[in-house]
Amino acid sequence: MTLRKILRLTTISILFFFNCILFTLPQSFAAETDNKSRCNRITLEKAAIILGVSTDDLQKSNIDIMVSPDDIKKKTFKIKPCTCAIRSKSNFLKGINYIIYVYNDPGQARIDFNKMQNNYETISTADIVPGIGDETFWVSDTRFQRMVSIKGNILVDVLSPKEFDLQKQIISLVLSNL
Repeated sequence: MTLRKILRLTTISILFFFNCILFTLPQSFAAETDNKSRCNRITLEKAAIILGVSTDDLQKSNIDIMVSPDDIKKKTFKIKPCTCAIRSKSNFLKGINYIIYVYNDPGQARIDFNKMQNNYETISTADIVPGIGDETFWVSDTRFQRMVSIKGNILVDVLSPKEFDLQKQIISLVLSNL
């Protein structure tokens, strides 16, 4: 091989490498930004008020939720579902934990909301909570308390804290910043 061919192949390899980086980085940054922006709907200041702790005692995290290969194939979600958590560093019992699902189709969001409601009603009652989102229900079983709300193509599921008023505040904050 001549030096010219080697340089040409090296140049092509370098260009190919940089194109791969340029096309993948914006997608990963966009996914990170989407998760962070979804999880920033409740500020540390508001979380501190809800939990009764100082903002210095709180830490935030977010984790993508695994979805089924069928959901990926059907492109069910506009953005991967994400668990958002705000926890006290000094008291593990104090924390906010909620999941945000962003669907491509509001109809599919409604179907999944109805499934969740029906599934919870098999073990407890799901009480309708008026005035939040398009529809909201709260399950007050002794084993768990959960509030789920739908607004358009977005579904929010609050896991903790367990108190009705606090869950209502959290869903209102998340949905008001859409």
